[in-house]
Amino acid sequence: MNINYLTISFLLTLLLPLISGLSSNHLKCSSKNIPAMYVFGDSLFENGNSCHLGLPSNEACFLPYGIDFGGKPTGRCTNGKTMADYLAILLRLPFPSPYLGLSKHQRSKITRGITYASAGSGILQETNNETSLTLPTQLKHFKRTVQNDLPKMFKEHVLLERHLSESLFVINAGVNDYGQTINKIFPSTRSFALLLLKEFSRHLQELYILGARKFLVNNIPPAGCFPSIAAHMTPKGNCNETLNKKINFYNKRLLGVLYQLQSQLPGFIFVHADLNGFLVEMRTTAHKYGIFDTWKPCCHNIIDGDPRCRRDVIPCADRNTHLYFDDHPSQITNNIYVKRCFQEATICRPSDLKHLVYA
Repeated sequence: MNINYLTISFLLTLLLPLISGLSSNHLKCSSKNIPAMYVFGDSLFENGNSCHLGLPSNEACFLPYGIDFGGKPTGRCTNGKTMADYLAILLRLPFPSPYLGLSKHQRSKITRGITYASAGSGILQETNNETSLTLPTQLKHFKRTVQNDLPKMFKEHVLLERHLSESLFVINAGVNDYGQTINKIFPSTRSFALLLLKEFSRHLQELYILGARKFLVNNIPPAGCFPSIAAHMTPKGNCNETLNKKINFYNKRLLGVLYQLQSQLPGFIFVHADLNGFLVEMRTTAHKYGIFDTWKPCCHNIIDGDPRCRRDVIPCADRNTHLYFDDHPSQITNNIYVKRCFQEATICRPSDLKHLVYA
């Protein structure tokens, strides 16, 4: 799309009230409602755990990742803040620290939240288990937090129970499972999706047993629309609908699994966040927010087949006009998504995030 910088500047001026409205203070709520946020999942929420795994790739632990996060790479797989960061801002909480980046002493002092998320991880233990903290492994680390660390700050068990029951548990998982060999050799889309749902339900029940009650769960994003895939479609920029249909089989049943858990587990409440629907919708409506490129990433090497930005590559200058940074949403996309989830029951169901916060 041929849009010059003057046009972009003019349009952004017109759109400023809308964007500022999305980030205004009236959306924020007191952290008394949510004392902490515990974050699980993959690269959408990753903020540094992969940097402590000692792997050559080190995921997003180098520039240009973090170029808009003080110009410093932290392991966040985007140019700036993640969805989890914007959630923390809304809840008036500090950004949750990466679990692997904390010393034993630090872990025993933190009561406002921790991120266990790891780029490349999946619902299944088999998914990238040599290069990431899988979701089962993340839950093991959280169990140590509950049993070994938090009791040092909450001397009475009833206080620890209250802390956990009022905290928000945020989870994004599943897309990497669809990129693994097990998906390719499974007998059917249905059987694979049902396996993932069964395992994911088991993980949520484990968190519940450990004290979690409030859950924010993303569904799986439309991987068939990721820039690295869309670049090789005909015409360029189109989505791979075959892959998206496989993912949607899982997504259509996820909400039912959450309702089932709510009916079986006393006190279990949730918000189902339709990340998939949001990103698909933004392909045609993003211009309302000043986003004009909905499939070309800021790191141009992604469309050449690279899995991530190259070290020290010069990304696009107009990052706030791109839906994606690499194969991950850009900072502005993350911001819009979280604010809309907080406000709209169309993005987050059965009610918006605001109602879960005050529940």
